[in-house]
Amino acid sequence: MGKGELVRLMNLTKWAVGLASAGLVMAACSSSGSGGSSTGSSQSVKSGGSITYALDENLAGFNINTSAAAEFVLQEVLDQVWPTVFNADQNGTPFLNTELVSSVTQTSTNPQTLVYKINPKAKWSDGQPIDAFDFWYNGMIQSGASSITDIDGKAPDVASSAGYNQIKSVTGSDPANGAACKSDSVTGITGSISCGNGDTVTVTFSAPYADYKALFSPMVPAHEAAKVGWNTGFTDWHTVLSGSWYEISNYVENQYVVLKKNPSYWGTPGKLDTITFQIFNGDQQAVPAMQNGEVQVIQPLELDLATVQQANQLTGVTRKLIGGFQYQHIDFNQSDPYLAMTPVRQALAYGTDRKQIVARTIGEYDPSIVPLGSRMYVPGQTGYVNNGSAFETVDVAKAKSLLQSAGMTMGSDGYFQPSSGPQKGQDLTFTLKSTSGNTLRANIEQLLQAQWKAIGVKLEIQNETASTLFGTDLPKGQFQITLFAWVATPFVSANEAIFCSYTNSSLCGENWNHYANPQVDKLLTNGAAATSSQSETNDYNQADKLLWQDMATLPLFQEPVFTVWSNKYGNIVPNPTNFGIPWNANLWGLKAS
Repeated sequence: MGKGELVRLMNLTKWAVGLASAGLVMAACSSSGSGGSSTGSSQSVKSGGSITYALDENLAGFNINTSAAAEFVLQEVLDQVWPTVFNADQNGTPFLNTELVSSVTQTSTNPQTLVYKINPKAKWSDGQPIDAFDFWYNGMIQSGASSITDIDGKAPDVASSAGYNQIKSVTGSDPANGAACKSDSVTGITGSISCGNGDTVTVTFSAPYADYKALFSPMVPAHEAAKVGWNTGFTDWHTVLSGSWYEISNYVENQYVVLKKNPSYWGTPGKLDTITFQIFNGDQQAVPAMQNGEVQVIQPLELDLATVQQANQLTGVTRKLIGGFQYQHIDFNQSDPYLAMTPVRQALAYGTDRKQIVARTIGEYDPSIVPLGSRMYVPGQTGYVNNGSAFETVDVAKAKSLLQSAGMTMGSDGYFQPSSGPQKGQDLTFTLKSTSGNTLRANIEQLLQAQWKAIGVKLEIQNETASTLFGTDLPKGQFQITLFAWVATPFVSANEAIFCSYTNSSLCGENWNHYANPQVDKLLTNGAAATSSQSETNDYNQADKLLWQDMATLPLFQEPVFTVWSNKYGNIVPNPTNFGIPWNANLWGLKAS
């Protein structure tokens, strides 16, 4: 996810990336909202009407399960469109979508075997059933297997194959309405699924997968993907069939996305007739848009004090600030000859005053925020350990010493000059790319320029639109240093796609930094296959310690989630995970009284 946030996608998932489910430390700010249950239902609302929610960046595509379109804003849109087996509530706790699947039962631990019972009424908006074929296709296309190709013969662009790469088989049984079993297959995908129209799906794993609840969430319509293609078939919104409460009825690039009730939905229909996502370039327009009635819900994640103060002047609204499953960070592209040197990355980290960055940005309205000490968990979550304490205090002398050890000498102008490579004899200069129109990141960039100047490093700023940065520059490695946020799922194994060695492109699709460490790979693999939550937590924390030693990335701070909505509406419940606030938008509605 502008939000410039990517979903740490755990199954695919940036957002999505995952964090283990746990209670969060909640910090209310002029809050009068209620928590609600796992469905978020707590108020009586009318049927009918509409609502408009502010998005802060355009969409890079519509297949959230690809690295090219794994944006937080897209996840928010698809919450009500593509079906999920498990969702996550306002506490970050996974819960089963019983309107899609009546049960998920683990029938064996050796090998791990899961049985999914699909609602026989479940169907896509074109009338095709949601059945075993959808599970099989989504599992195979995201498996990372070298034998799997898209319909054009190219390898699938998968945000992550975590979990799917451990599936041994997907089989169907029990076809609906007494129909005969049929087999389904797709060109380029090895094998076929027997009884592809079955309503019972049995998934067997080659190795245990601790975060199995992250799989098949969301699911791409298999029969449509087999026709239009996984990689590029969903760049056009017309191909985005619905398997949930709402369907996309209109999209105008850089302007809006409109959802309307899915007339083919088999379960309890959504309350509102339409949900519009109004697209702005950044968060600065959110409060004014709410003030003039253009939108009724805002969630300006890239906050500054001025935005919070403006929001506090609004009347007839509810405001809530909660701890988020998201964090800002700096990434170093190790394909650059200087950033490939560990001492250079460590020098930049020792020269970064994270306490000052917090104090001058997010700390102005939330003094509880401190420099983040983990890439795996955020403060308030079970499992959080501050592994980055060594980098909490700026050490200019150590930073300069590290640069000298990397073969650089200080020039007369106060900047280090490399003794070899493309910048030999020139001032060491890096370019930082982030999202344009983002006040928070612009402030961080200015602070970094001054902080890194103090250690003898020049920093140039080259911001891009979100669609360019996330759709092109990052996936293609066209950057030196970047600044953005990961938005996490409730599952820690989502981190594997970001931090496992880039040489494994099928599994590590979001490792754009060209980072590689076989010890980290082993710990991430062990964590994903852990049979206890404690073992999983230990493995991921050990991996994080190595990531700090290698300075693969530099976490800055956890971001709170700040949400404002009109008091005319009920059942709006902020969510800290990658699902975002529309997680229960099917229950939103105008208050009955």
